[in-house]
Amino acid sequence: MTNKKINMDSVYLPSDKIVAREIEDELIIVPIESGFADFNDTLYSLNETGRAVWNLLDKKKTVKYICEKLSESYKAPADTIEKDVVQLLEELLGMGIVEDLNA
Repeated sequence: MTNKKINMDSVYLPSDKIVAREIEDELIIVPIESGFADFNDTLYSLNETGRAVWNLLDKKKTVKYICEKLSESYKAPADTIEKDVVQLLEELLGMGIVEDLNA
């Protein structure tokens, strides 16, 4: 997995090389194409908080906006939310699960 830096003003989208489905209380992500670093033949799941981030990924919302919305929703300090969101997105980006629309 490569270590990629998240830009707070960038927009990230789910890759078109994965499928994501909600099963019970988890979001399950499955690769549909080979070439994922440390992700081949593997399922990746997101918990409730990860799903909240995932559900805000679209063609318009920046990371900064996502962090602000989650901070309001969870009534948590913005710096804590930002740290967690950036960490998750770095992991997802490094695995090829999300893509930087601005790249």
